Amino acid sequence: MDALPLKIQDLSPKLAKLCLDIEKFGKLKSGEEFSSKSMFVGVSGGIDSTALLIIATLLARKSGGRVFCAHVDHGLRKEAAGDRVFVEQLCAELDVPFKSLKADVAGYAAQNSIGLEEAGRILRYNFFKDCLKKFNADFLLLGHHVGDLAEDVVMRLIRGTGWPALAGMDAYDPARKLLRPLLSTRKEKLENFLRSIGCSWRDDTSNASDDYTRNRVRNKIMPLLHAENPSFGSGIARLKNQAELDENYWDEQVSEALKHVELVENGGKMLPCSILNKYHSALRFRIYKKILDNLGPGHALFDSIMLLDKGFLARKYDSTFQFPGNKIVKVNKAGLLFNVN
Repeated sequence: MDALPLKIQDLSPKLAKLCLDIEKFGKLKSGEEFSSKSMFVGVSGGIDSTALLIIATLLARKSGGRVFCAHVDHGLRKEAAGDRVFVEQLCAELDVPFKSLKADVAGYAAQNSIGLEEAGRILRYNFFKDCLKKFNADFLLLGHHVGDLAEDVVMRLIRGTGWPALAGMDAYDPARKLLRPLLSTRKEKLENFLRSIGCSWRDDTSNASDDYTRNRVRNKIMPLLHAENPSFGSGIARLKNQAELDENYWDEQVSEALKHVELVENGGKMLPCSILNKYHSALRFRIYKKILDNLGPGHALFDSIMLLDKGFLARKYDSTFQFPGNKIVKVNKAGLLFNVN
């Protein structure tokens, strides 16, 4: 590995622009100068996360921020020990504090009767959460790029996810301090960045296996979609931007509507007919879902929400609709009464 660049000025104009564009995207999505803050970067050693670690370090040196690194060995591949050594050595060269975890993903999956992918995700994010707390970091940076976004959309479509969640993973999740600054960047640009600065990376051989859903989507479905439309990834990025605009609009409309919700005895919430009658079904559905979500755990499916709306429109007084989490909605002459049994 060649000596890595110490600052953005050491890069070619093209590579410097790539870093600054990534910084601009991250600022836009987070609403903050994230590169001037403390950032924990999740690094596997692959192209995406390796490039992100270096870019985040260069941006932090420019803006006065601080970078830490978190690496997880899932205990599923014999090459994993080498991945850890690679990431640790990279951090030493970048003068970035390094934290790692060796997780028993297979054991956790068996113990909790879940798949390996889900088990790995849970253990990985739990570790990241602990690292954020220990180092009092402002952001967790992950290396998902526009190709990952496209794959995520296809996987959600396969699972039957509805709009707007169909538009894929978010670039910023404030609740988890999670920022994906590469989400509008193509993987080819990240690979070219690493090659241009003489930095190697680690290849995950398990990515070639079709044992995992994401791999089957990546290896079999995505090539067909790109063959039909080489700009498929860019189209997904536009879809995501449109979904965020729509979601912001509907969030404002729902928030305004919730001001009319009346609290009743036993912790119930009454949504008056006088208000519901004024709204389009698109808004009513979102209001129902928001109130149900606010009542506690339990995911309300679209079909169930649609049945509730039909019951309201048909004025099926005294009828009760059941939702996950022991949530119920009763239709009466005054409106809809939401509660938990």
